Amino acid sequence: MKQVENVQTGCYFQNVHRVILSISLIISCCAVSLGGAPDVRFASGKSALNIPLRIFNNHVYLQVSLNNAKPLWFLLDTGAGNIINLRNARALGLKLNPAGQTTGVGEGLADVFFTENVSFTLPGVTIAREKSAVLSLENVEECLDKMEVDLQGKVSWRAQAAGGDERPSFDGVLGDEFFRHFVVEIDYAAKSMNLYDPQSYHYRGQGERIPLEVRQKHIYMRALITASGRSPINGLFMIDSGSAVALVLTSPFVEQHKLLPPPNQTTPFSICGIGGDSQTQIGTLTEILLGKLKIENPMTMFSQATNGVLSSPDFSGHVGNAILRRFKVVFDYSRRVMILDQK
Repeated sequence: MKQVENVQTGCYFQNVHRVILSISLIISCCAVSLGGAPDVRFASGKSALNIPLRIFNNHVYLQVSLNNAKPLWFLLDTGAGNIINLRNARALGLKLNPAGQTTGVGEGLADVFFTENVSFTLPGVTIAREKSAVLSLENVEECLDKMEVDLQGKVSWRAQAAGGDERPSFDGVLGDEFFRHFVVEIDYAAKSMNLYDPQSYHYRGQGERIPLEVRQKHIYMRALITASGRSPINGLFMIDSGSAVALVLTSPFVEQHKLLPPPNQTTPFSICGIGGDSQTQIGTLTEILLGKLKIENPMTMFSQATNGVLSSPDFSGHVGNAILRRFKVVFDYSRRVMILDQK
């Protein structure tokens, strides 16, 4: 990924990740430690259970209190680092350290900051001395209000923007740093989440175990996709709970394997978000195979990007919530496994 150097700290901050459909920022301070190690404390025992979630447009939100202030709404996103919306960071008086500019799904730039020594409190657990990226998410929030995404990941523009209490406010993201602290169980059907201490966790179900490639700020899986009349193609896919859609293919992967369906089988769509817009074509594949689990006719975005993260040749695409929400999902970074439980 392209990197931007911050002259003041000597850190390198990876590109902002994308989209309103996949609202993620990936920022990593590679060379400098930002304060002491985070301190995770459960209110009781070694778990925090039945944390309520709210799902809107295939995005998963939950309430988080920063520094014991009034709870805010954060997006749960495996494809991102922690993010605090700039307006909220300023309202809380957090110290902001400039970190240059970064790119997103579009081809523009966005200013980014970092902050440290922040406490994140959820029902039953507190993470003290945590660090986070900070940037303005207003344009992403505006995009969210205009979008409609169904359970299968089909995307359309709303006739009227969402308003009132229909969508939670977009105050930040719980991302990679958060997921690395716990084993995280997300029950989409029950709209709840369980957090466990990784050392004491034992899975006793019969779900499909998917090996993870745990890299800096991202998790990936291998999967087979099949287009109409074609042999299966092996790809490397980012697992992205911040993505509302089912499947997004990067433009180099689409071009390399000639995957774009004929024009009469696709619909052009412009993704908006951090850094501007990015062009895609929406269609379907015949199937995607996750371990032994077959997802037939997944709604698919075939990226046409010439810049930004969706033009990266480093991976094949994103698997998002329109697929993940079909299961009870366990993310266990410590054991490098994701478990998909159909129960």
